[in-house]
Amino acid sequence: MPAPEPIRNDTPDPRERDLARRSKTPAVGIWVIVALILMAVAVVYVVSAIL
Repeated sequence: MPAPEPIRNDTPDPRERDLARRSKTPAVGIWVIVALILMAVAVVYVVSAIL
């Protein structure tokens, strides 16, 4: 006699749905990277102006 099939629960788990939603977005926004690059350029400009 074959084993009975396991019962599938197709209702989505809210925690899994939240984790899936968060994993689709990048950890660091592109605007943060652009802001860091602009700040680095500003620092180099100020240092070069002083020297």
